[in-house]
Amino acid sequence: MPKSRIMQWTPIALVAAIAVLIGTLALITADDSGDSAQDVRIVARQIGDGRAEVALQVRNDDHSWGERILPDQRFLAPDSEAGLWRSSSVITLESSDDADGVDPAAVGLTATAEMRGPGGEPMGTVTIIQGPRGLLIQARLTGVPEGWHGFHIHETGSCDPDFSAAGGHYNPTGIGHGVLNEGGHHPGDTVNIYAHADGAANADQYTVDATLGAGAATLFDADGSAIIVHEAPDSYGADPAAGARIACGVITLN
Repeated sequence: MPKSRIMQWTPIALVAAIAVLIGTLALITADDSGDSAQDVRIVARQIGDGRAEVALQVRNDDHSWGERILPDQRFLAPDSEAGLWRSSSVITLESSDDADGVDPAAVGLTATAEMRGPGGEPMGTVTIIQGPRGLLIQARLTGVPEGWHGFHIHETGSCDPDFSAAGGHYNPTGIGHGVLNEGGHHPGDTVNIYAHADGAANADQYTVDATLGAGAATLFDADGSAIIVHEAPDSYGADPAAGARIACGVITLN
């Protein structure tokens, strides 16, 4: 966290946060006995008027962080047993405007989708880089028919036996389709790409709606994610109208 953010905390708020943090850590017992332990972290954020909220998070089986557990929720779930949690080194202070931002541990991660056509022919590569606020998506494609094409992140990391295995657009939040949709758009929605007469389609895109790290919008959920190129351009409206799928690549963490 930048020093400028830390200095926004008043001395009283910071002392209070540290006091609660110490009390919280006392409730977490260390256990080095093996796989039964769970990673936990303490998060603190400003909630206005110089006050701080400190909570506990437990890492899920898919490596994402669970919902915040506040002190009045007693931290331990009803079926928890003492000694099964161990404290991790992941302790963060969060301010209210970035409390739900990118997992700091994910910044710098890269992933790749090796794109192939319906007959298995190579069609280039899509590289995804995790930045501090979102994803840089770099498409370097070949063999794409000349013209504009829909280019999306899809909800399942599979291209076999055919491209329909990738499912629909990646949409963990259940928002409607289209970057011009007044109600918001799928995290998997991106803008169209253009292929030249030689079949090359090079494009850089950026999204703050998905992540390579932990979180509700991670591309590495239980069934992964894929990149799809469509035969026609996306409409950017409620009906994609992008037509058939002409290239697919499973997103793989490097």
